[in-house]
Amino acid sequence: MCGIVGFYTPHGIADDAQAYGLIARMRDRLVHRGPDDSGSWLDRSGMALGFRRLSIIDLSPAGHQPMLSADGRYAVVMNGEIYNFQEIRAEIESVRGAVPWRGHSDTEVMVEAIALWGVEAAIGRANGMFAFGIWDRMERALWLARDRIGKKPLYYGWAGQSFLFGSELKSLWPHPQFDFSISTESLSEFLQLGYVPGERTIFAAISKLPGGTLLRVDARTEPGTALRPMPYWDLRDVALAGLDAQASGQEATEEELEALIQDAVARRMVADVPVGAFLSGGVDSSLVTAMMAAGSGSQVRSFSIGFAVKEWNEAEHARSVAGHLGTLHEELYVTPAELIGVVTDLPGILDEPFADDSMIPTTLLCRLARSSVTVALSGDGGDELFAGYARYAAIDQWLSRRTSLPAFGRALASGMATRLAGPAGRWSSTRMQRRLLLLGGLLDHGDPDRVHEMLVSQSLDPGAYLAEAGERPNPLTDGTFNLGRSGAIDRMTFVDTSSYLIDDILAKVDRASMSTSLEVRCPLLDYRIIEMSWRFPAQAKCSGGVGKLPLRSILYRHVPRPLVDRPKMGFGAPVEVWLQNELREWAEALMSREALGRHGLLNVAACRQLWEDFALHGRGWNRVIWNILMFQAWHQSMETQGAGRVQLAA
Repeated sequence: MCGIVGFYTPHGIADDAQAYGLIARMRDRLVHRGPDDSGSWLDRSGMALGFRRLSIIDLSPAGHQPMLSADGRYAVVMNGEIYNFQEIRAEIESVRGAVPWRGHSDTEVMVEAIALWGVEAAIGRANGMFAFGIWDRMERALWLARDRIGKKPLYYGWAGQSFLFGSELKSLWPHPQFDFSISTESLSEFLQLGYVPGERTIFAAISKLPGGTLLRVDARTEPGTALRPMPYWDLRDVALAGLDAQASGQEATEEELEALIQDAVARRMVADVPVGAFLSGGVDSSLVTAMMAAGSGSQVRSFSIGFAVKEWNEAEHARSVAGHLGTLHEELYVTPAELIGVVTDLPGILDEPFADDSMIPTTLLCRLARSSVTVALSGDGGDELFAGYARYAAIDQWLSRRTSLPAFGRALASGMATRLAGPAGRWSSTRMQRRLLLLGGLLDHGDPDRVHEMLVSQSLDPGAYLAEAGERPNPLTDGTFNLGRSGAIDRMTFVDTSSYLIDDILAKVDRASMSTSLEVRCPLLDYRIIEMSWRFPAQAKCSGGVGKLPLRSILYRHVPRPLVDRPKMGFGAPVEVWLQNELREWAEALMSREALGRHGLLNVAACRQLWEDFALHGRGWNRVIWNILMFQAWHQSMETQGAGRVQLAA
């Protein structure tokens, strides 16, 4: 796991010393991602590459990057891990015969695979989490590549005449022509969802490379041109192929799934450094830890986080599962001092606004694990792939009940619920207002897609909190997230996998883990498991109000059912309680009229009213408060770092 960065100047590099200085400054903004080694490389025809290394496979200098292919044609920087690199290495040897390998790193294998088969064919062979910057010295072309589901981040965009890319946005800031203009569309989407979805970032000139795509830039690419990534793997195609397989009687079985999970876990336990597991005591993390314990020749180390607020505390459940599996278990209960410390650190860890409050326990969990291991396995992906969120079952059950009501009864109840929503928002809480609107919508039109959009949106009207409101489409109605033909649960899991999983969950885990130089691997997000998940019918994943049925069935073979059968809690944080107590002073400073009005991006009156309703008058919790706080903290951090050019995009 590492950090990569680069800039391409089509007209060439005139001053080597200046270019080396710039790429070093960009590279060293990523020191937390790679504290073990660093490297820079220049091609005077226009390419500069930078690298920070966290040594996981082949700890020797033979793993140093940027790395050139043996024939000298390709220069590569890679962030991530290739889990099938031994198979690719054997395939290369079967074609080329004896190969004078310099070491045993997965990067060297991929460099030689690219030299042998070309970029597209080599990337298509890789099973892993990765982001590549690949410079073809013969064609003077830069290739970018990202793993299929988008586990490892990669940002890119133009800065004047230069094309930039990097593992984090902050690695691009030192470029003298970086454009700090904020995208109003992205800010609106952030206030609605708590993260910036899709290819956009908070900066108007910078994009995220989508998972499963390649991007090529060369001297013929006009600076400033909007670029179009090319897919080599597409989740929609995968989902539709899975639905076709179901229709033709080729449904997946639990036995197939268990064997594949065992293989995915085993591959992710390969490392030249200590490996552990995140364990919450829920289905996904318990299953991964159980597979590790069964396949390891030594005692597995496991880690969990606890809270003093009982309804948020999963530590006791994790302890029970750890006891059954015999892991060497460590837990950390969050203290007020640790809480304040990590919240203060968040803007520096997150280089664009991000409001998933589980970032707090995730960061603390990563810090706890890093004190003992360098790699940790997690259960991320199970909820999205196998319909584990409570909202899937709830919508499915409501739709069933709706058909039992006569039409006039549905219309009457829907109208009443909708009319009560307004007063509920003013005098009770936005939570009650949301529930009434959802109930009204379900009773009225029974549209599960619309209800799902409302459930995952933290604000139904983000424009109300912006200085320039403007009409903007709901980002989740974008065609990118539309599966088309399928049932309600399939469409909901597709949206969540395409958006929430990639841009929230995976971004959170990457930033939290890399902030403390910890590598996190996710066996359930092996692309083979993703593909197999779509061969399970929706009713085989979620039925009777219970989700993740295939994973549960497999887990029960390893862990007694009473230890893991309980309502899903989710890995969040009690920020509503904290904002009234430990974080009150911090929040009040960011939500003051002066602070809200400093940058001219927010509707000061609306944001201040929202805060006062909650903090002073106790009118209920609104998730948008945390979104605004996270934006405020991020913007304040940008000012502190001297990014004085942060402004609204023209």
